[in-house]
This record gives sequence, C-alpha cells and structure tokens, in this order.
Amino acid sequence: MKKILVLFLVFILNALYFSNIVVFVYHRFDDERYPTTNTWTDELETHIKLVKELGYKVWKLKDLEDYINGNKEEENAVVFTIDDGYRTVYTKAFPVFKKYNVPFSIFLYFKGIDTEEYLTWDMIKEMSEYGVEFGHHSYSHEKFPTLLKKLGKQEFIEYFEEDLKKGIKIWKAHMNSDLKYYAYPYGYYNDEMIEVLKKNGFKLGLIQLSGPYSKEISPYEIPREALLEDWATEAHVRYVLSREPLIVENNPYYWKDGKLYIEAKIKNPRKFINPVVYIREKGIVESYEKDRIIYAGPFDINNEFNSLMISVRGEDRKEYVRYFLIIK
Repeated sequence: MKKILVLFLVFILNALYFSNIVVFVYHRFDDERYPTTNTWTDELETHIKLVKELGYKVWKLKDLEDYINGNKEEENAVVFTIDDGYRTVYTKAFPVFKKYNVPFSIFLYFKGIDTEEYLTWDMIKEMSEYGVEFGHHSYSHEKFPTLLKKLGKQEFIEYFEEDLKKGIKIWKAHMNSDLKYYAYPYGYYNDEMIEVLKKNGFKLGLIQLSGPYSKEISPYEIPREALLEDWATEAHVRYVLSREPLIVENNPYYWKDGKLYIEAKIKNPRKFINPVVYIREKGIVESYEKDRIIYAGPFDINNEFNSLMISVRGEDRKEYVRYFLIIK
C-alpha cells in the first residue's frame, strides 16, 4: 500500500511539470569564449536526465511533423535541437547524446561547414549514419527581414529563395537527400520567408522565442527554449516544462500612427487571471483585460526587432504563455 501511494505521489508531482510539446535549442558546448551561446555538457546531461525522470518522450523533428499532420498521438514530449553546427556539437555534445541514447537535430549554417569553428562533412556523415537529423539554417546566416524594405517584396523573396537553394544544393551534393526543416537565423522571419519555405517543400520552421508548442500555433513558427547561460539551470528547465501554450485568436499587436498597440483575444485557457504583457524593449508594461481581450499601449518603439510576451494564469493554476516576434 505504501509503495502504491509513493508511486501515485510521484505521478502527481511529475504531472505538474507536463506541458504539451517543448523544443529545446542549443548552440555551442563547453566553450567559455562565448558565454551567451554556450551550454556546459554537465548541464546538457542534467537536462536529459530530468526529461527522462519526468516521464517525457524524446521526439525527433520527424515525430513532431507526424504529430502536426495527425499521424502521431499527442504525448508529453521534448525535442532537442542545435543551431549553426559548431564543431563542439560533435566533440562535446554528440558523446553525451549517444551515452543516453537520445535523438537530436542539427540546423546547419552551410557557409560555415568545413571551416575551423564548424562541423566537417565527415562529422556530419558520421552523425547522420548514427541517426541524427539535419535541417537548414541558411547559407549566409543573415537577418533576412531587415532586407525587405531595402530590396522590395519581390527582390527580397528572390534573395531569400536563392540563399535557401544554395544550402539545399550543397546538402544534396554531399548527402543526396532532402531537407524539410528550417531554423530562421537569429529567429527572425516574416510571412514572405514562410511562403518560400512552403514553396520549396519545407514542413517545419523553428524560431528562437520561448514557449511550449501547440497544434494551434503555425508549424512555421515553432517556439524553442534556449537553454544557455542562466537559462540552463535545472530550476529553469523545470519551469519551462511547467508552462502551457497560450492560444490567441488574432495577431495580438498592430501599429497606428507609428505606435505599437497590444490587443490580444485569448482563446485558451477559457478562464484566466493575472495577465502580464512584456515587451523586450520596455519590460513589463501596464495592461488591462476586458471580455477576454488583453489591451496595452500605445508604445513608442525604437528597436527594429522586439519580442512580445503575453502570459496568464489558468484555472488549473498553470502559467499559459506565448511569445511573438515584432518587427518595426
């Protein structure tokens, strides 16, 4: 009886941490030169052990694609992804993932391959044969949306598509297979880029804003949790796994007379309290809620890129959160 009670309590405690789907993102490993993009491999081991301890499944991106398309049942799952393709992925992280038999995916910056800091094709082929998934992280690693106003819509689309096809051509020449998944450089993207990805057969687009994933979020705007620096602690990972995706019925912001306004109609959770609105440039801002719509603004915005975070507390006492990219 005592053993049954203990198991029941463990189940309840684990359930408190369950979200839907959470995608992790890393960059470098054990590289103290770049603290803002570095994760220590002992922290990576902690993340893997914690995910297993809490009963999460570890998915590949293919599992996520299948789930979105209705070919896989919903589970409490985590996806491990790594951007850029730095060499420490092979020398430091790959042995850890193999040790725990955990799948992961790498998004390649193609111009960097075979240079001093980045993976070689031999490393890529070895990991691919082991079962590691690879995705596209651009050829040039530019902040693409900054070019839209400069080039105009049609020229911008052609420029981004040319960059995309450069990477595809290089990959096919070395690996003779297709790429289906794309991670936006710096996490910056726009509608034009999404349409180009769709046109070229890409099934998923991953950003760099936090939050859990839900099918009601576009598969070309999949959020990811960056587990770097202070965000790599066990306490922080437990926190991000405890959250639920906030679903809104509209684009939650608009511009009027050069000022930013927030107007977010909340779809899920159905009942909530304690709405919080955060703008990276401004911090937490004053807001109010009426008839399930959260209002804030107007705000003068100076930075070209900003993130907007909206969170509420549901009846289940969980935090529901969603981040949005704002481009001025």
